[in-house]
Amino acid sequence: MLKSIASYFFLALFAISFSVAAEEENIFEKNYQTQSPKGFKSFSKNPQPKVMRGWKKETDNIKMLENGFDLMGTSGFVGQNVHPNVALKHAKKIKADMVLIYDRQINENTRATQIQKAREKARAAKRIKKKGEITEITITDEDLADSNAKYDFYLTYWVKLPKPTFGTHFIKLVSDVDDIKGVQVIAVIKESAAATAGIKKGDNILSINGTVVNSPEDLIKIIQKNKGKTIGVAFERGGESNKVSVSL
Repeated sequence: MLKSIASYFFLALFAISFSVAAEEENIFEKNYQTQSPKGFKSFSKNPQPKVMRGWKKETDNIKMLENGFDLMGTSGFVGQNVHPNVALKHAKKIKADMVLIYDRQINENTRATQIQKAREKARAAKRIKKKGEITEITITDEDLADSNAKYDFYLTYWVKLPKPTFGTHFIKLVSDVDDIKGVQVIAVIKESAAATAGIKKGDNILSINGTVVNSPEDLIKIIQKNKGKTIGVAFERGGESNKVSVSL
């Protein structure tokens, strides 16, 4: 399943060379904000979290939900570049299964200046003995490290959920003008009961087995009560009423 995620919206495993700022305190941990209930963590006995580069936050969030993950929390800050292993260390501590990293440099790129400094350093180290002799100049990642570069970091931490009973993530829409009925599906987990029955993102679930659904809590209670059974789900899609049977 993770391979399909990567092929759809991730670039690659975070295998990029970074300048590492020595820090006593884990900056990702320092700026971490929990988005889930207390104690929420990986369901694996020995989680091996992966750190990957995200592509687009909103799209990535939906894809993670569709692939059976749920959000633990986020971390964000502006500072010098930090090696992804620092994020991995924090992920292991809180028992996450996946971390997505978004980063961008926010100040002027001084790479050209760094290259020039590296060349001058190389020439000084390899003094030319004969006039006109061509000397190879080697520039390393360390030479190009820019201590003045500032980055805007944002990370999301995820937990892989067990196989769901129903298989949707949903919210209650509220309007100051209209009374919006039911709850809206914001993501359908792949290969779940809901996905098999044809329920899609954007559907408004109105009732289950004839019982009106007015909140996410209503939906959860009815699903838990009918686990192992087949239920009739009435929903609205594009202004049209629909009904499907879902085997839980």
